Amino acid sequence: MDKNAIANTFSKYFFAVLATTPELRETAYRIRYQVYCQEFQFEPEANCPDHKERDEYDEQSVHGLLMHRPSGAAIGCLRLVLPHPDDPVLPLPFERHCRHALNPNRVDIDSLDRQSFGEFSRLAVIPQFRRRKSDLNKPLSFPDPVESAKTGRDAFPLIPVSLFLISISLFLHSSLRVVFAMMEPYLASLLSHHGLRFTPAGEVVDYHGQRGPFLLTRETALSHFTPEVQALLHVINQQLCPVSTRNAA
Repeated sequence: MDKNAIANTFSKYFFAVLATTPELRETAYRIRYQVYCQEFQFEPEANCPDHKERDEYDEQSVHGLLMHRPSGAAIGCLRLVLPHPDDPVLPLPFERHCRHALNPNRVDIDSLDRQSFGEFSRLAVIPQFRRRKSDLNKPLSFPDPVESAKTGRDAFPLIPVSLFLISISLFLHSSLRVVFAMMEPYLASLLSHHGLRFTPAGEVVDYHGQRGPFLLTRETALSHFTPEVQALLHVINQQLCPVSTRNAA
């Protein structure tokens, strides 16, 4: 398989943007409202009378969007939560809700420089762009590798992998050394098949479903990528940070 085939498909149908304007950020908030409030009821609709899901972490976050090229519509969103610029001691979202799930034998968060780590959160794809009916039960969708092998369907999950690669691109263009994410172990396992290997950092807890803390370091973020995913990340880097990508080449 041509290592650029997946990247070429992405470029034909999708593109990534930084949500740097109020209008683009509001687009992300509307996707979050649709998915996290209306569809899954992770957050109360009553808290979002303007149909935009926001919280206090948005002001200290970098936001990204996955766009559908043929329609020009935003179909996915994410954010990288950074340490609070004025008070880095303030906890990140996963610390506030799931700090007890961390295993100190895997990561001693108290020994980390508070300015050195952030968090991926609020990753979501609108339901129209999830692949199967069963995918409608989760904010992100991955085809089952076994079922794909039986049916002969392409098993590469372009949309969710692209969304995570946007997150990783933002991480690598930041000053952070470590990033955390709360996710289902099954999702982490599926990501690992494509070289996106998050390290378990604790125990699975009941937090919007069965999720556990995982981490990714700057040193290991790219070390397991398949050639196809590496090529896809290059395209996403060019779209998000064209100047820094050109300078690094």
